[in-house]
Amino acid sequence: MIRSIFIILFVLLYNALAAQTNVTVQIFDAENDTPLEFVSVYCERSGGNTDANGKVNIVVNKEDYSIKCTYVGFQTFIAEGRKSELVNNSLVVKMSAVPNLLEEVSVVSGRYDRQLIREIASVEIIKPDLLRSNNLSSLEDLLDRIPGIQMIDGQANIRGGSGFAYGAGSRVLLTVNDVPAMQPDAGFPNWRDIPIENMAQVEVLKGAGSVLYGSTAMNGVINYRTAWATSKPETVVSTQFTGFLSPNDKAKKWWTSLPFESNTSIVHRQKFKKWDGVFGGNYFHADSYNQGNYEHQGRIFANIKFNIAPKLQVAINTLVNKGESDTFVYWRDGGDNAYRGDTTSYSPSKKLRFFIDPVLTYLGGSGGEHKLIGRYFSINNNVANDQSQKSNMKYLEYRYRHSLEKLNMEFTAGLVYTGTRIEAKLYGDTVYTSTNIAGYVSLDKTFFKKLTINAGARYEYNKLTSPEMVDGIAIPNGETSESKPVFKLGANFLLTRYSSIRASWGQGYRYPTVAEKFIKTTAGAIRVSPNPNLESETGYSAEIGIKQGLKIANWKGFVDVAFFRSDYDNMMEFVLQNISKGFQSFNIGDTRIQGYEIGIQGAGNIGNVTIRTLCGYTNIEPTYRNFSEIDTFKSTVTYNVLKYRMKHSFRGDIGLVYKGFEVGAYYQYNSKMEAIDKVFDLGIPGVHDFRASHDRGSNVIGFRVIVPVIMDKLTVGFNLNNALNEEYSTRPGLLEAPRNFSMRLDWKF
Repeated sequence: MIRSIFIILFVLLYNALAAQTNVTVQIFDAENDTPLEFVSVYCERSGGNTDANGKVNIVVNKEDYSIKCTYVGFQTFIAEGRKSELVNNSLVVKMSAVPNLLEEVSVVSGRYDRQLIREIASVEIIKPDLLRSNNLSSLEDLLDRIPGIQMIDGQANIRGGSGFAYGAGSRVLLTVNDVPAMQPDAGFPNWRDIPIENMAQVEVLKGAGSVLYGSTAMNGVINYRTAWATSKPETVVSTQFTGFLSPNDKAKKWWTSLPFESNTSIVHRQKFKKWDGVFGGNYFHADSYNQGNYEHQGRIFANIKFNIAPKLQVAINTLVNKGESDTFVYWRDGGDNAYRGDTTSYSPSKKLRFFIDPVLTYLGGSGGEHKLIGRYFSINNNVANDQSQKSNMKYLEYRYRHSLEKLNMEFTAGLVYTGTRIEAKLYGDTVYTSTNIAGYVSLDKTFFKKLTINAGARYEYNKLTSPEMVDGIAIPNGETSESKPVFKLGANFLLTRYSSIRASWGQGYRYPTVAEKFIKTTAGAIRVSPNPNLESETGYSAEIGIKQGLKIANWKGFVDVAFFRSDYDNMMEFVLQNISKGFQSFNIGDTRIQGYEIGIQGAGNIGNVTIRTLCGYTNIEPTYRNFSEIDTFKSTVTYNVLKYRMKHSFRGDIGLVYKGFEVGAYYQYNSKMEAIDKVFDLGIPGVHDFRASHDRGSNVIGFRVIVPVIMDKLTVGFNLNNALNEEYSTRPGLLEAPRNFSMRLDWKF
């Protein structure tokens, strides 16, 4: 009897094993034949994710198989057939990208690919078309065209979350391919460090990102993603020229020859057997419409990926940036000399900056992704007036991500180390070091294919070493440290395929930078002193939003409406507390910024014309929660409003393309900056009178024409910027560019 049972079990097991077949599935992008990594592939109970070569091995039991392939941003593909018809037990699949913006994907909010329609917070995705068609030469210029963002002299301000601090401190984190790219001493980006010529897309998270990204992401995250090679080698050469015309008030014109900017870049992308390479360079030359201001700088970069094994890949991204520049902090006066600087406020400098980012990726047998991300960032800024500084940053992050498709879950966790060393005359000609150690976890769970719940937490430790005595203030053992947890929670409910509502709440935490605590410098009549007693700030951002798809003929897009509120405790800003010490970074108290934003974005054809649209209106109410007259810190107004914010802003861009020809226009509106420091209003010549005569905000309009010389190969663009020659200023003592024209040539071969 036992022998018979054994024989029966053996036969059943043999037949089951005989029915199993190992099948290799390889998946490519249908548009350019590029292998797709991390595609989920399932057949009955067997499945996995594709590796760097787009391959995955699965087990097929039945003769008639059905293999499902899913990848965010691509249309789901189901391959059906018979095992006996497979050649060498292999299957090649080509997946097509989704034709709708709502199914575009970003990684900025969850550290994994997530469809825009399923985001739990406000996220903008910007493609290179906006950069090229507007002849923009830096990421800074591009961000100023995005609804909800205001660039104030190089500082990104999302929905009023920041005021203005000259080159020190930011509540918005800039990352390049998910790696922090902020300056070690000031927590402030250098926009010329970003190889904008190799842009794949820019993702903007509007709201607290501290849980996944740490201290600097309190007000949001800007993630710049670089492009990689496709199946065919490609070289792109771009050159651009911008000339600045006479201002509306001819008395302000100081130049006799045309001030101009030129920007030239070359990028080559190519795939080889086991590795991909992207190499490029850029040279930027600007002799400004501001007298004596110039910038001459060049950068080169190399991004390389090598497939060590089918599931093991190493990538190294490097960049070197060298140049020289000179700028003034504020004008000589707001009248005839508005484009001339106060002679005591110029800051000539030379710089050498470089980074190297190694990334090791391993796809585990269970489908999990292990990633080790590093960065070494070195800065040497040689600046006049005792403002030089040398610093370096070491960054290391281990990240684990697992897509549990059967449970409809996405799991992400990581450990982060950041260490900096800073030596600068700006901070007393001594050495400062900082250490940040953090751990985070984030989980997404989808219920009924409609409701997605997100939860996350981070624990962060910060330590800063300094001299034991700074500006007469004792620092015990020359060390300050603290640790804090932060949490986030969000939900997205898919009403229909192209309609969703969302709600999110995320805590923020920001530790003071070395610059904010210890900077000691002068710029003309402006003096800045250290404040070693500066404390960290905390808070939260909350949002409720709805996203609704739109379709007109073959034009597809969406309208997005969001209501938001951010509360900050112990907010840090530079203020004038003591005349003898000048400006210092202080904890100004508890603040609140709330408001709403309405935006429309889309692309597609109406008849034979392709229409690209991006526009949005943002309304904010920035106030003190514990307001009294003393809380205004010598502001130009006595009512309750935070300084250096514009309550109303609008950004709009539209492009019409017919057989490669494009005509387009943009419009930017900022309402008046109601409150600034009274010392700027009275102490800098011309600021008070200029603000009094320019109290209706600014309206800036531009137009463009792009002509295809050789279709898909060679294009020439012409832009007229600030076409109405609007005279406006985004921060006190600095006038923006007058009417200017630019020409751009793009050659792809």
